[in-house]
Amino acid sequence: MRQSNRKRARKVTAGKFLVWFLLALMGMEVSARASATDVHEIADICMLANRVLKDYAMVGMGVTYHDPATDLKNGAATIDKYIADVISHDVGDLKVKTQELADIWNGIKGDFLSKPEVGKAAKLRDTVAEFTKKCETLAFALAEQTQIEGEKYVVEVSELGMDTQHLGALYMLKAWGVENSHYYDDVEETINHFEALYADLSKAPDSLVSPGIKKRLKTIDDRFLVFGFMANSKSGRFMPTRAEKILSDVFVEIREILKLEQELVE
Repeated sequence: MRQSNRKRARKVTAGKFLVWFLLALMGMEVSARASATDVHEIADICMLANRVLKDYAMVGMGVTYHDPATDLKNGAATIDKYIADVISHDVGDLKVKTQELADIWNGIKGDFLSKPEVGKAAKLRDTVAEFTKKCETLAFALAEQTQIEGEKYVVEVSELGMDTQHLGALYMLKAWGVENSHYYDDVEETINHFEALYADLSKAPDSLVSPGIKKRLKTIDDRFLVFGFMANSKSGRFMPTRAEKILSDVFVEIREILKLEQELVE
């Protein structure tokens, strides 16, 4: 009888261990999956890096509209916070990619927080371009890792903001007198990237990008193309304050649309 009880006890213990082991495995699988917050933060970083570059040029030119100096400092602080957040999470192999972003950012942050210099601006522009490409790739990879249907559209809406700020940065740097022999090619590439994102969002299922969101995106597209016309101008005249007003309005509108898209798919 005692032997039978011992056998049952061993079976119960083994069963408990198996349950614990399976739960541990499930926990590992869940913890190694990116969250929607990880996606939001990395996608924001892609946009903020370009906004910081744009603000750097505005401060360098002495433009005070919309207080670019404060926006620059706040943007840099947010990038620091978001990178640290994602690195602290278990996102599997993508943590290495996040650390790569951190390394690039830490290499240029000091220049952004120092007094703007025309001589440093071209290198900062090129480094931000490299940073943006890696950031964009990471944002989509994290979106896929979440396994949330439609999460890629959250990234695409955010990238409309990224492209807007990038185009703004190109324009402000040129207005400041920073040399860029590929300026018009860069402008065209940015416009084409924006339009490709907009087209993909427009044809998305209504269940993942609602008709209301699509209507608001059309307004954003119209405003972006107006600014694209300004950026493509070869008149030699620049209107940084007017440009910043357009960019600020689009920034606010995209943030509102982004929130709606997040609520829809997440």
